[in-house]
Amino acid sequence: YRITRDYGETANEKVNELVEGLVIAVITVIGLIGLVIGWRPALVVALAIPVCYSITLFVNLMMGYTINRVTLFALILSLGLLVDDPITDVENIARYFAMRVLSPRMAVLRAIQEVRPALILSTLAIIVSFLPLVFITGMMGPYMGPMALNVPLTVTVSTIVAFVITPWLAMVALRNINKKDDQS
Repeated sequence: YRITRDYGETANEKVNELVEGLVIAVITVIGLIGLVIGWRPALVVALAIPVCYSITLFVNLMMGYTINRVTLFALILSLGLLVDDPITDVENIARYFAMRVLSPRMAVLRAIQEVRPALILSTLAIIVSFLPLVFITGMMGPYMGPMALNVPLTVTVSTIVAFVITPWLAMVALRNINKKDDQS
């Protein structure tokens, strides 16, 4: 016999290309944040990415989804959306720290309270925009299922991370910046 086509090899190549694209996208996002805001805020945002993806992939496992091209595309698409919430938090916290009016803890609390409504509304807008994908039927329904699950889920997890983990990490990472500025 002679093998004329090997779709398994082709699919593997496509999945590897998407994983490579995801890694390049993560590095690019973190690099740009590092250039614009600084390496400490970039580190805080960088830590939010694996937390969000880990929880999303765990839910995928529980729902019976596999890692395929559509799942990876949804994760790449959601990368830009998931870093928005931590970036908003970190920028506002850094602004409050730069003002030096409040204690670090109070500055973090005030900064998060200030951006919370915008973060919640942006998350709801993304969920509502991807919700119609759940109702696709026929051949495309199962194909679009991972997209309908992963993008809203990743963004929701990102919002939770922005309310729970990012403020603490930002307080720890950014409050030392002001102490160094005071000493010089």
